[in-house]
Amino acid sequence: MHELEITQVCKAYKNKMAVQDVSIRLEHGIYGLLGENGAGKTTLMRMLCGILKPTQGNILCDSIPIHQMGGEYRRLLGYLPQDFGYYGDFSALRFLHYMAALKALPEEYAKDRIEELLEMVGLSHEKKHKLKTFSGGMLQRVGIAQALLNDPEILVLDEPTSGLDPAERVRFRNIISSLGKNRLIILSTHIVSDVAYIADQILIMKDGHIIRTGEESCILESASGCVWKCVVPEKDVDTLNRQYTISNLRHQADQVELRIISKTKPTADAEPAEVTLEDAYLFYIKEL
Repeated sequence: MHELEITQVCKAYKNKMAVQDVSIRLEHGIYGLLGENGAGKTTLMRMLCGILKPTQGNILCDSIPIHQMGGEYRRLLGYLPQDFGYYGDFSALRFLHYMAALKALPEEYAKDRIEELLEMVGLSHEKKHKLKTFSGGMLQRVGIAQALLNDPEILVLDEPTSGLDPAERVRFRNIISSLGKNRLIILSTHIVSDVAYIADQILIMKDGHIIRTGEESCILESASGCVWKCVVPEKDVDTLNRQYTISNLRHQADQVELRIISKTKPTADAEPAEVTLEDAYLFYIKEL
């Protein structure tokens, strides 16, 4: 098992600090990195993969700076970027063989591994079709397959379920859950449900900072007492929406049932509600 240690890492772009003073230790298991678009998740992922160099701080793999490891680190790593490039005239099979060659994988190993991965992501029957004919979800599944070609011990996935329909999202979660038993997986997303069922640890990122880490139970406990449900007249919804974070609303005849994130009781008849991971995420992102 490998360990990544991130120590006081910052990344600046001209006048913007995209990542600020991030320090975390990552061991085996699945880490769900949650944050809004623009929070700095992709920048952090790209630094973990050695694509970007930190402006400040260090990233170590087993106590060795990753920039000193070179090819050794790349052999440990699988990466699915938010927007991965592909050749539209390549078939899925040809593309994966091409990627295997770039990764210097032995030809016989690559042949068997590609067939295994195509079956895993449900594309065996489409493997000879050109990528330009694939839907967004199918392309994302090809991307997941290429990230797993070298059977990586460290797997970095940046918004991996983008474009997947609900059935494909469930398939993906099951794949990642099975892979997380014996490797380190970092999954970056703004979709809470992507990590709610599979992540061993949750990391919440806001404005370049990691503002909360822990198991789901700890994240939920910290937001306890800050989630409310109430039923109000429809005319009051806009006012409450300006004052509070509303995580859900449902119309009931001429009234509306609201789920509100707030440190204080939002209405006289509001009742405490059980906290979900989505509630806790909104509490940290919107209320803190």
